Amino acid sequence: MENFDKFIEVVKKYAEAYRDFEEIQKAPDFDFVPEIGDQKTGVIGESFIFEYLKRQGHSDLEFGNHSQKGWDIKYSFGLAPNGVVLVQVKTVSAFSKTKAISNIYLAPDYCEIYLVSLDKNLMPDNIWKPKDFNHAKIKVQNGEEVVK
Repeated sequence: MENFDKFIEVVKKYAEAYRDFEEIQKAPDFDFVPEIGDQKTGVIGESFIFEYLKRQGHSDLEFGNHSQKGWDIKYSFGLAPNGVVLVQVKTVSAFSKTKAISNIYLAPDYCEIYLVSLDKNLMPDNIWKPKDFNHAKIKVQNGEEVVK
């Protein structure tokens, strides 16, 4: 819990810096700074979902890396193919002009998606987990639950 509190403190400082950066982007005297462009807020969204999943009892959470397409976090789940659930997190902040998210990659295995909206303090104001997004469905086969 202490580490997550520290994370919240850093996120709040980042939000203040983000607001300052947005002003610099609009200022004509800062021609070396791009006038447009969203900053990477995905790490913040992924961190909130990671913590949420951890608090749901998943102790074996693992972040993907930049070469993974279709998932950001994975965790063990016995009923899923290969015993793993792949989680994709898409995050947009109140600073985004378009409110567009990056492409959703359809992972081949059991997948969950979370859509995270961050306010101007870069705190979640909405998190959605679309129902029926999972490619796999849990069914009963020979008296046991399996993912099909």
